[in-house]
Amino acid sequence: MRWYFGENGWPSSNIFETPPSSDSDKEKLVDIVQDWKTERYKDILKSGTVKPRPGVLQLMDEVKGAGIKLAVCSAATKSSVILCLESLIGLERFNGLDCFLAGDDVKLKKPDPSIYITAAKKLGVQSQNCLVVEDSVIGLQAAKGAGMSCIITYTPSTANQDFTDAIATYPDLSNVSLEDLKLLLQKSLVTG
Repeated sequence: MRWYFGENGWPSSNIFETPPSSDSDKEKLVDIVQDWKTERYKDILKSGTVKPRPGVLQLMDEVKGAGIKLAVCSAATKSSVILCLESLIGLERFNGLDCFLAGDDVKLKKPDPSIYITAAKKLGVQSQNCLVVEDSVIGLQAAKGAGMSCIITYTPSTANQDFTDAIATYPDLSNVSLEDLKLLLQKSLVTG
């Protein structure tokens, strides 16, 4: 939101009759909008109408079945990510994650790489051996900043972003296997 408002102008609202100008007022507006958005998001998840994107569960199971460490790193608040993951991937898969980090676990949010750097340390793996699956250019920048290879599975709202630095781009993961990912990572280590 900070980036968007910085690029497109800060809005007036019920909170501020005129667009906020001080940093503290801008932070207040972002916090209030973020809290409102999180509550609406939770309502949607609790409704049961949201499903995982194609191929996600299959790929997660394949990765875990192969004994490869699996992490989720989200810039969202921990409570909303937990609700999301429990709703979408189920409690068993959620508890099977080797690492789970949310926006409240790091000081700086994506595109800052700290969430991925922290995950690699917790997992005890080197950054160059990590493969990140992201859906936006901000996530891609965070992964690359952490020294990690990244594939993109874009969404309708991110489809037109510049994913030049990704090692592969997919509309979803339905036709992507663990073997595909291993080959992509190996190739990126050789050419990177």
